[in-house]
Amino acid sequence: MTDSTATPPTSPSDTGVEPVVQPLPPSRGQRAIAKVGSWRKLSPTRIRVGWSRLVYLAVGLSIVSLAVMIALLNSPLFDIKSVDVEGAEVVSAASVRQLVGLKGQHVMLADLEAAQRRVAALPMIKEVNIVRDWPNGIRVVIVEREPWGRWRANNTVWAIDAEGVILEGAAPSSDGPIVTQVSALPAIHAGAIVDTSAIELATELHRRGAPLPLPGVLAYEWSLSDGLVIITEHGRIVFGDADGLDYKYAVWDLLERGAQLRGEPLLFADLRFGLRPRVEIGLNLGRGIRIQEQTAASVSE
Repeated sequence: MTDSTATPPTSPSDTGVEPVVQPLPPSRGQRAIAKVGSWRKLSPTRIRVGWSRLVYLAVGLSIVSLAVMIALLNSPLFDIKSVDVEGAEVVSAASVRQLVGLKGQHVMLADLEAAQRRVAALPMIKEVNIVRDWPNGIRVVIVEREPWGRWRANNTVWAIDAEGVILEGAAPSSDGPIVTQVSALPAIHAGAIVDTSAIELATELHRRGAPLPLPGVLAYEWSLSDGLVIITEHGRIVFGDADGLDYKYAVWDLLERGAQLRGEPLLFADLRFGLRPRVEIGLNLGRGIRIQEQTAASVSE
């Protein structure tokens, strides 16, 4: 009879054979901890020696850099020997070089901003830029002001630019009206600024011309008190400024036609008062009141 009882499995210890266990690779955290532990094993002497070498190296580089800088600052190779000026046509290039005044100075230490301010003070200079031209030069690039209009003062016809700056040495343009300043202020000299709107107004009135063939326009005057005044063969027409220009011109037209119908010259008209301009016709100043009311009514219609 066969024994049906199962034989229990034998353990490794029963067979006398020891199992082989494969070690697991260390995790990232374990590797980091191990590295920190290895650092801790370094002796303080080794750490101090490493830092000392770095400090010595840094100090050495600083000393070398300082020596190189001192050598460059004392080298005559970097002294400014040339000042080149570009864009000078009316302004003298020699005067610009004199104002720059950097020749012989070290190119790295030269005060370019101060030199730029000195050159910019010239009335004819609109823009200026000064840069280093290595190794021992300076380049000055200027933009000159251009004549735009004509302004007469102190028995001299001056050229002015579009910003109203009185120009020195530039020839006035040969076309367009001349505005004559009859007031003492502002004082006129090179670099002074005048009213460009007066020239713009004079240019527009010059383009339109007088309302009638006669009287003709002789000149344009400007003063602080009256603004722009047209001088005709008969008298003075005060426009002031360009505000309400079309209305003022229409009033001037009516006044000239009314004076022509009466056979009397229009001696004076101040058009700055809107509907009630001051008017003088002929030699009888009192008749201006009647003309003034007719003009206001005619324009308002």
